[in-house]
Amino acid sequence: MKFFRNILLISLFCSPVAAQVMAPSSEGLTRIPGPACEDGIILDDGTMETAYGWVPSAIWGEYVQLFSREAMSSTILDSICVCWTRTREDDSLDFEIVVYRQGPDAPGATPYMTIPAHVDGVPRYGEGRFYEISTAEFSRTLPAGDWSVGVRWNPSVDQFFFLCADQSPSDQPVPGFFRDDRADGEWGSVLETTDPMFQAHRAMMLRPRPVRVGWVPTLGRLGVLAMVFFMASAGLFFLRQR
Repeated sequence: MKFFRNILLISLFCSPVAAQVMAPSSEGLTRIPGPACEDGIILDDGTMETAYGWVPSAIWGEYVQLFSREAMSSTILDSICVCWTRTREDDSLDFEIVVYRQGPDAPGATPYMTIPAHVDGVPRYGEGRFYEISTAEFSRTLPAGDWSVGVRWNPSVDQFFFLCADQSPSDQPVPGFFRDDRADGEWGSVLETTDPMFQAHRAMMLRPRPVRVGWVPTLGRLGVLAMVFFMASAGLFFLRQR
C-alpha cells in the first residue's frame, strides 16, 4: 500500500504542468480598486479570492483566458487591464501580454500577438491592483472566431508574482488555460485539471478593452430613397439657376 502511495505522489509531483502552478495562502475576499477597463470585457466580479502563479524553477509560465469575438465592439484592442499581486519584497514585474487564436479545445501553439509590458508598485497579497497596458502600438485585427488573452512572465527572475483570480460562486466559470516551459507546449485547462487550486475557479482578472467605435448612422431603404430624392431636387434646382 505504501509503495502505491509513493508512486501516486511521484506521479503528481512530476507532472510537467501541475507541478509548477502555485497560489498564495488564502486571505479571503478582496475588492480591487477601480477604475480598470470598465468599458472593456469584464468576466470577473471585481473581487480577488486567490491568485495564480508559478514556482521559481519555471523559466516561463503563461495564463490565458477565453474571450468570445462576439463580445467585442471592435476587432482591434486598445488596451488590456491585468490585476497583479505578490508575496515577496520585489514589486516590479516585466511580463508580456499574449493573444492566441483559440482552437477546438485549447489555444494555439504560438501567440498571434505578443506585447511587452512593465509594471511597478505591485501590492502585496491581500491586495491586488489592475494595470492598464496599451496595445495601440501593436494592435492588429483580432482573428476570426474565439481567442484567448493572458500573460506570460519569467518566474525565475520575477519571483512570487501572481495573476489575480475571482473564485466567487458561478454556474458559468470562464475557460482558462495554463502552461510552462516544462509542459512540452501542452496547455492545461483550469476547468478540467485535478489541481485543487482551480476547483473554485470563476475567472482570471483580465479585461481586454476594444477600440471605441463611434456611432455611425445607417440610412435604411427609406433613408436612401430620401437622399436620392434630395440630391435629384438639389441638382434640378441648380440647373434652373443657370
